[in-house]
Amino acid sequence: MGAGALASITRRGATITPGIRRTTIAVGVIAAEFPDSDLVYSGDLLAMGKLGYLLHHRGHTHTVLVALLSAFAIWGIALALSRESRAHPVARPLLWLALAGTLSHIALDGTNNYGVHPWWPLDNRWVYGDAIFIVEPWLMVVALPPLYFLASGRVTRALFVLAALAILAASWFLGQVPRPVAAVITGGFMAWTFVNARTSHMRRLLLGIVGWVAVEGAFMITTGAARRTLAAAVGPTLVDAVVTPTPGDPFCLRALVVTADGGDYAITSATVTPFPAIRGARACTGTPRTPPEGASTSRPSTDHIQWEVAWRGDLGALRSLVASNCHAAAAMQYIRVPAWRPNADGSVELYDARYGDGGFASVTIPRDPTPCPRFVPGWTPPRRTMLGG
Repeated sequence: MGAGALASITRRGATITPGIRRTTIAVGVIAAEFPDSDLVYSGDLLAMGKLGYLLHHRGHTHTVLVALLSAFAIWGIALALSRESRAHPVARPLLWLALAGTLSHIALDGTNNYGVHPWWPLDNRWVYGDAIFIVEPWLMVVALPPLYFLASGRVTRALFVLAALAILAASWFLGQVPRPVAAVITGGFMAWTFVNARTSHMRRLLLGIVGWVAVEGAFMITTGAARRTLAAAVGPTLVDAVVTPTPGDPFCLRALVVTADGGDYAITSATVTPFPAIRGARACTGTPRTPPEGASTSRPSTDHIQWEVAWRGDLGALRSLVASNCHAAAAMQYIRVPAWRPNADGSVELYDARYGDGGFASVTIPRDPTPCPRFVPGWTPPRRTMLGG
């Protein structure tokens, strides 16, 4: 985005001085990272423990309203600190850069299964993309070669080279990406680098954008098809299906399927592929996240879906806990796939099965709910309907 802003400034007749370049880079970086400024207060600052992180990270700063306000603030500060940036050919591209930075951050965060609240205060519901793994190798593959050739400094280019080597090494050696997929990723990176090397300077920016959109579009198509496949297989008891593509492989997806039938509540893990002609579910390597204390499921596997294990609980017990305990009610403003277990001291461990028992989304609910947690933002609970709300 910074390269695009500099190109726009040049087309408007302005000379790119070192000061303008530094200001442009600063605006781009600060705007792109600003939504994560909620990390400053979502931890211990609000004295809420884990609840503070769960309820406030990706909260108000990850909304369109705050993104717009913060972009204008970043732009105004940049103009105030840099006389060169006040010139008309420079000021307008910097504004568009600030807006693109804050809004794209929210859009990208919205593609995975963690969720954002983009339409607050008009709508307090979570929005989940369930389409992109949080560190997707293909996004780096399509972005790094154009950025390398667009960069002018040796240090900057060296950083892009290191980033490329890191993502390729991670694909091969961290065990998250099957070896055949890692080989395809490596070959794709080499081919994309060759294409960018033979492309004119200005077209590289367009190539990077087109490549990024193409990757996200491919994953959105397969994850959407996977959710429809799960819905058809499960039927009316389906409450939610949390789908996560395998890193680097849009044809093999991991899923946690939430079902409720009367008082019977279950979380079932599965591997799903919407296009078995390309690769059947049994052929997918890697396993989905296992629900806590999983037991075998009776669901029959097919070429589309390889069912794994299920966790079951009494939905009435969860409803009673949330209705009687303000800590549990606050936690359920975040938790999308609730699971729980009693502790020896009478408290309850309530957690989101997306991240496992004892993970960052695991909250100890005290037997005595007083005092209630403060600064609860009032998000619409993801499982409000299931809880009778």
